[in-house]
Amino acid sequence: MLKSFFRFLKQLFSKEQTMRIVLLGAPGSGKGTQAKLIIDKLNIPHISTGDLLRGAIAAKTELGLAAKEVMDKGNLVSDEIVLGMLKERLSETDAAQGFILDGFPRNVKQAEMLETLLQELEITLDHALLIEVDPDEVVARIAKRAEDRKSTV
Repeated sequence: MLKSFFRFLKQLFSKEQTMRIVLLGAPGSGKGTQAKLIIDKLNIPHISTGDLLRGAIAAKTELGLAAKEVMDKGNLVSDEIVLGMLKERLSETDAAQGFILDGFPRNVKQAEMLETLLQELEITLDHALLIEVDPDEVVARIAKRAEDRKSTV
């Protein structure tokens, strides 16, 4: 397993090919932090579903308005809306050279939907990385985030 990880790192930092990566893990596991380290080396976009939602809502796109309506009612945004945003983002020119997808999929149904979307767009993933963190650590990180946000408001 360690050999395959080192092969991955060597490939990752060779910059000789496109790199399409999905980061998997619980909220607070460090996906965003790791994505920032990788994109600095590869110069590929970090596609966070949370950022896509916030951006689409701010830009008042059709999908953004649909997401806002759902969120304003206190509900979760449907997989179909998020997938629509992903489809638009993955079709942009900068994603052709690779990307890091963070925050989607979170379950098997979403993984199947993502697989279908990628097939439709003729995109193949190069790597899926699972970041595992002790559950107590995840809770501590999320609590710290909440406290940090509270102190900046």
